[in-house]
Amino acid sequence: MSRGALILLVCVAVAGCSPQPRSVSFFAANLATAKAVVAECRSGAHRGPECENAQAGIASAARDARMHEFHKAF
Repeated sequence: MSRGALILLVCVAVAGCSPQPRSVSFFAANLATAKAVVAECRSGAHRGPECENAQAGIASAARDARMHEFHKAF
C-alpha cells in the first residue's frame, strides 16, 4: 500500500469515528447538560449541530413544562 493511500485510509477512519451530535430530545431530558453546552457555544468553546440541538432541547423542555402546568389547571 502506498503512503498516500495509507494516509487517506487513516483520514477516512478518523472522520468516521467522530461521535454523532446529541439529539434535541437528549438535551430536553438533560437540561443541565444542555445549559452547559449552550454556555460553551456562546463563548465559542463548542461548535456544531449540538449548539442548535441544545438550545432547541431547552426550548422543548420549557414548552413541555408550560403545557403540563396548563393541563393541571383543568
